[in-house]
Amino acid sequence: MRLMNKHLQKTLDELDFLKKLYKKEFAVEKPGFDKEYDKRLRTLKRDLFEKINVDVDKAAALIEIKQLIGRPMKDRILLTKLHLIQQILDLTNRDMESFSLMFALTGNETFSYKTIERAYEDQLVGMILHNLYILSCGTPREIDASSDGTGYSLTITKHYRTDKEENKEHWEEVERKEYIITSTIVDLKTKLYVSFTTGFQSEMKLFEQAKCWLEKRGFTLNSLTIDKYYSNQKTIEGFNKNTTIYFLPKKNATIRGCKKWKQSIQKFTTDTMNYLKHFYKRETSEYCHSADKRRFGVIRQKKKCRIITAMETRMTLHNYIATILQPT
Repeated sequence: MRLMNKHLQKTLDELDFLKKLYKKEFAVEKPGFDKEYDKRLRTLKRDLFEKINVDVDKAAALIEIKQLIGRPMKDRILLTKLHLIQQILDLTNRDMESFSLMFALTGNETFSYKTIERAYEDQLVGMILHNLYILSCGTPREIDASSDGTGYSLTITKHYRTDKEENKEHWEEVERKEYIITSTIVDLKTKLYVSFTTGFQSEMKLFEQAKCWLEKRGFTLNSLTIDKYYSNQKTIEGFNKNTTIYFLPKKNATIRGCKKWKQSIQKFTTDTMNYLKHFYKRETSEYCHSADKRRFGVIRQKKKCRIITAMETRMTLHNYIATILQPT
C-alpha cells in the first residue's frame, strides 16, 4: 500500500480505540508469586553489599592512587563503599558517621560527617564510581532498548508527574530547581541502564547525550522504543540506519521526512497492533524509574554537583539490584 497522509491521520484518529483494544486483548498479566524471586528480594541488601565490596576494589584497581606530600589521604576505596551504603540505606551524613564507627573495631579509619558529604565531589571517588558503573553495564553488545526521561524530586513537597501536568502548557519555562532530570536507555532483556545522563538541562538535550554516550561505549541498538516527546524528525534521523525506532506520532504528524521516519510511520499505519506490541515495551523504562524512586527516596544533597553525583550513584545501584533480582 502506498503511504499517504490520509492513512496516517485515519490511524491517529483511531489510536485511542486501538490502544484500549490492544490492552484488552494483548496485555500481559503480572507474574504470580515466585519463591525464588522472593528469596532474592529478602537477601537483596546482603547480596548487594557483598557484590559492591568486591567490585569497588576492581573499579579502584584501574586507578593509580598515590600519597603525595602533606596530610595523609583518606582511604578513598573505603569512602566509596560508605558512599554507596549511604545511598542504599538512605542515611543522613551524621547517621553515616555513626555507621562508620564500626570500622574502628577492625582497625580501619573512621570518617566524619563532613568527609562523607565531601565524597560527593571528590575526584577519586568519582572516578571509582564511574568505573563501577561501566562494570555494572557488562560488555558492549547488541541490544533492544527503551528510553525515557523523568524528574527526581529534591523535596518531599513536590511530585514530578503531578507538577508537570499542572504546568503542561509552559513546562519548558518552569524553573525546575525542585527536580534533577534524568534520561536513561534501558536494555529490555536485563533491565540495566546501559546509558544515562542526568542534570538540570532539558530532557531532550539529556536524551541526545545519553544516545551519543551509548554509541561511544560500543553498544549497538537493534531497536529503540521512545516516548512521544522525542518523536520529531530531527531526533529520528540521528539514529543508525540499522536501528528500528518505535514511537507514537503526534497528532499533527505527516509522512514527509527522512527514510527512517517513513519506515516507522509505514509500520505504525499498516500493522498497528504489532507496532503497539513493540511500543509498549517502553513501560520497562517507566517501571525502572518508579522502582528507583520508591527504593531510594528524596536526594538529600543541596549543591548541584553533589546532587548529580547522588543521582549517578543511584543509576549504578539500580544496575546491581537488577542483576541480583533478575540474573541472566
